[in-house]
Amino acid sequence: MNALSDLSLENDWMYSIQMNRWFLKPIGVWPLSLSVTTFGKLNSIILALISSFLIGFLLVPCALCTLLDKTGDLDTKIKMIGPLSFCVMAAIKYYILVSRGGKISECIESMRSDWARTRAVKYEEDREIIIDSARVGRSFAIFCAGFMYSGGFFYTTVMPLCSKRTEIIDNETVRSQAFPIYRGLLDPRTTPSFEIVQFMQCLAGFVIYSVTVGSCSLAAVFVMHACGQFRILVMKLQRLVDGAAGKSSFKTYEDRLGDIVQHHLQILRFISQVEGLLNEICLVELVGCTMNICFLGYYLLTEWEQSETIGTLTYCILLISFTFNIFILCYIGEILSEQCQKVGLSAYMIDWYRLREKKALGLILIVAVSNSSTKLTAGKLVELSLSSFCSVLKSSLAYLSLLRTLTT
Repeated sequence: MNALSDLSLENDWMYSIQMNRWFLKPIGVWPLSLSVTTFGKLNSIILALISSFLIGFLLVPCALCTLLDKTGDLDTKIKMIGPLSFCVMAAIKYYILVSRGGKISECIESMRSDWARTRAVKYEEDREIIIDSARVGRSFAIFCAGFMYSGGFFYTTVMPLCSKRTEIIDNETVRSQAFPIYRGLLDPRTTPSFEIVQFMQCLAGFVIYSVTVGSCSLAAVFVMHACGQFRILVMKLQRLVDGAAGKSSFKTYEDRLGDIVQHHLQILRFISQVEGLLNEICLVELVGCTMNICFLGYYLLTEWEQSETIGTLTYCILLISFTFNIFILCYIGEILSEQCQKVGLSAYMIDWYRLREKKALGLILIVAVSNSSTKLTAGKLVELSLSSFCSVLKSSLAYLSLLRTLTT
């Protein structure tokens, strides 16, 4: 019976982090401590080295081409800055994810403990809440992956092969790559250099898109798990006064209140762990998406004016993807803040006036902590909320208007 229970717990726990594992393991970011075998750990190290090389393969030639470009054409320079900024974002986020493998492991182990604690309690509604939260986190990750991978596939594969933009060299028509390459290192305009570089850029594109998807999926899954724990905590508060005979091991009011306080502190510690892991990534995403939404808007308008169907479709999908990514981060930050405050409101809304003597005084600290709890931020500078999302869109549109003015 215990073996079946352990297997069921493992399935439930893996259900909540399965998408993160799929996105992070192919690029070597999945924590080594979670790999069971030596071969699995060695495989992760090799994948991390390959992914680092592929990111460098995009970043270095792209940076050299952008910085050493001598054409003086502002439109061409702008077309180079967009891909370069995305490569820089991916490189920074990848370094943070690899260096924070221990913290990712700690957060995942905390989730596993929460699943085990929920299964140990006989309340079916608690288990339904944690499963529902895991389902929402998975849904966010799937949508993020769908937009990013589809947009990336069009940008890295379809657009270079189908674009009408070509160059004539010695009476031969050649095509251009998705990411600019400094020709002092390699001239990819002719066969077979074009095919080799195109294949390498497709592999590198998969890596940088996986970095973006993986970081957003981690934020979504971790934060939605914390929100689910807050919902369970609210259920415990609602059962505080009367208890639940026959279902809980906490028979007295003091035991139930102690369990609530300990659970609340565990959730706050988990949020602090997530904040420490993701705040720099959120800052990179916030600043980078502000720039990239601006550039993508400019590219979209340019392709539309030139009647480039493939380019217009590609940039439209990428624009939706970047907007969705920053929306998800701000939205889960807003939900987390609301759930924190809801605990204090629920502590007041229960029948505390039915408690004898001074037992209700213990709820005051719960209310106070709920009103000043940890929130998700971008680099500890900007609190992630829907108002932050609106600010990003306003800034991007303002920069786009300025860019259009400079180039017309």
